[in-house]
Amino acid sequence: MKIILDGHLVDARQARVSVFDHSFLYGDGIYETVRAYDYRVFHWPEHFRRLKRSSRRIHLKCPWSSSFLLDGIIRVLRANRTPEGSVRITISRGPGPLGLDPSLCPKPTLVMLLHPERPIQAFRRTGVSIGIPEVRRNHPRCLDPQIKSNNSLNTILARMEGKAMRVFETVLLNLDGDLTEGTTSNIFFARKSEIFTPALSCGLLEGITRESVIRLSRAAGRKVHEGHYTPMDLKSADEIFLSSTTLEIMPVVRVKRAGAALGEGRRCFIVGTGQPGPLSRELQNSFRTYVQKELCL
Repeated sequence: MKIILDGHLVDARQARVSVFDHSFLYGDGIYETVRAYDYRVFHWPEHFRRLKRSSRRIHLKCPWSSSFLLDGIIRVLRANRTPEGSVRITISRGPGPLGLDPSLCPKPTLVMLLHPERPIQAFRRTGVSIGIPEVRRNHPRCLDPQIKSNNSLNTILARMEGKAMRVFETVLLNLDGDLTEGTTSNIFFARKSEIFTPALSCGLLEGITRESVIRLSRAAGRKVHEGHYTPMDLKSADEIFLSSTTLEIMPVVRVKRAGAALGEGRRCFIVGTGQPGPLSRELQNSFRTYVQKELCL
């Protein structure tokens, strides 16, 4: 694999980051993942704005321009002969002496690498399972969810529970017991053709694909509600699906709950018919049409 390290394209086996880098020592950094179709990056301006927003909120220097980073993404894709793929941009605080003071690190580190691909089409045909873990989402007053941070221990713990539950994705609750988001995705559910998704005030990242789903759904005349919902709301859903840059729209056919029962002594339930529903298929088709339209502009 070829990656970009501080602006230079190098072999991944030769890439080196200092042991004094504060992202390694303290998880002090940010990242963004983008998706390309035929070497063209979808929604790049939105991703760049979110990257800059994350950097401002932790007072991290991000000296690279939009065009510089976009060029780097394309270089990584072409070097790895991957016209349709995802690239992760990671910006760390950079190397410096031990200590939590950000001013100790005068120069940030930039890494751009290809995101590993998964058999998404196969998952989309069958649908996936999700789990509700015991671990809760960080409270927004402890860690701003609009910071896409390298410090992922909260979601790593959730993913570990998900692995024990043998689910595709885990969706975290906040301290009030409301649904927030998955470890790498946003969640939606539908009831009688109306769509529901957790509000940002529940403590979740403002997903770029999430916003596309909301916009496409409303353009199609569907009502979309952003609010506070619990796992019990999922039980009455006709359909559930996830959204993210890498997944696009992914139907959910099974929900599991760790630790506490979902009611009536059950810790698992089937969504709808147990097969991907028509709404998720419709939204996936609409999303792909939307992608092609934007990339042709």
